[in-house]
Amino acid sequence: MCRVLVLVLAGLAGFLWASGAGAQDEKDKYLYKAQGKRDPFRPLITPAGYLINLEAESDAALRLEGIMFDPRGDSIAIINGELLRVGESLGESVVVAIEAEKVTVMRDNETLELVLGRED
Repeated sequence: MCRVLVLVLAGLAGFLWASGAGAQDEKDKYLYKAQGKRDPFRPLITPAGYLINLEAESDAALRLEGIMFDPRGDSIAIINGELLRVGESLGESVVVAIEAEKVTVMRDNETLELVLGRED
């Protein structure tokens, strides 16, 4: 009886170990990637009852919306609603540098500086 119980427990342990091996791949398969998608918490209709334009904006006009500056180098810029680090791209534009008040972007071999504006 004891030998059968040991075999059953060993078989169960082997099954659990084998089924957990691909668990990370399954988690990655269902990971939500928000980049380039509409914010699901923004309403689709204005308070006046008009439908909001859902067509994607052209990246011709880059809007710097915010900067999360880290002096150690892990800064993040919010450009056209996208969170971007140095080296990441938005369309044809690549973030080259993020400073406390501005972001440097390279597009078509041209350097653009996006300065963070203040709302009063």
